[in-house]
Amino acid sequence: MTRRVKWLASLGMVAALAVGAAAITPSASAKPRPRHHHVHPTSATPTAPVTSASFTFTVGVSGVAKSLGTINVSGNGVADLVNDTGSLSVTLPASVAKLIPGGSGGPEVVNVVLSGGTVYAQIPSLATLLGEPWISVALPSSATSAIPGIFTTVGGALGDVNEILAFAQSHHASVHALGSSIVDATSVTGSRVTAHVKRLNIVATLWANSSDQLVQATVSGAIGAGHRVGISAVVNFTGYDAPVTVTVPSPSQVRAIPLSVVTSVLGGLLHYGAKKG
Repeated sequence: MTRRVKWLASLGMVAALAVGAAAITPSASAKPRPRHHHVHPTSATPTAPVTSASFTFTVGVSGVAKSLGTINVSGNGVADLVNDTGSLSVTLPASVAKLIPGGSGGPEVVNVVLSGGTVYAQIPSLATLLGEPWISVALPSSATSAIPGIFTTVGGALGDVNEILAFAQSHHASVHALGSSIVDATSVTGSRVTAHVKRLNIVATLWANSSDQLVQATVSGAIGAGHRVGISAVVNFTGYDAPVTVTVPSPSQVRAIPLSVVTSVLGGLLHYGAKKG
C-alpha cells in the first residue's frame, strides 16, 4: 500500500470521527420542546432534557471495501450538556489501524474531543510524523452555529424517548411496542422503529427507563445503491445528570489541519474504497 493511500485513510478517518463527534454530542442548553400527543408504547412519564450523559458503543460496518471486510469499532464517551462539549475514545481494529502511517498493525485507541466548534483527535501512530500528540479540525461557521440547535434536539430526545417515536411516526416510520425487559440491570420498555427510504433501510430498537430516558438503542440497516453497505450499532446510556469532565488538549500539543484538506482527502479515500470494493 502506498504512502499516499495511508495518508488518505488516516485523514479520512479523522473526518469521519469529526462528523461522528458532532452528531452524537447533545447540548444542555436544551429547553423542553412542545410535547407530541402520540401514544407512547412505554407509558412512561417524560422528563426534562438531561444535563450530562455517559455512553458506550459498538459499531459494525460491512461492504465498504473487500480488503477491509467487516469493520468493528467500539468505545465510550461522555457529554457535558451544559457547556456543549463531549469526548469519546474509539478502539480501531487492526484492519483499519494498519492504514495509519506509523501504525503497528494492531488495534489502536483514538481519542476525540468536541469543544467550541473544533474537533480534536489524538491518534498515537501519527504523533511522531506530525510532531504533536493531537490534531484539530475547526468546523465552518455554518456548522458551528447549527450545533446548539442540534444539541437542543438530541438533548431533549435523550430525556424523552416519546419525542423520538413521535418524530419517527411523523416521518412515516412504523413504530411497534416491545413490552418490558431488563437492560444494564435497569427495568425498561421498548419500541421498534422501522423505516424504508430510497437507498436506506433501517430498523432501530429503543429501550427507555421509567422516566422515559433512553437506556439503549440498537440500529441495523443497509445503505447505498443495492444496499451494498451494512451498518449495525448498539449504544448504551448511563449517568444522566452526573458530573462529567471533558478535557480540551493544550494548544502546545495540537497540530491544526484545515477542514478543506480533510474533506478533500476524505473524498479520495471514499473513491479508493469504492474501487477496492
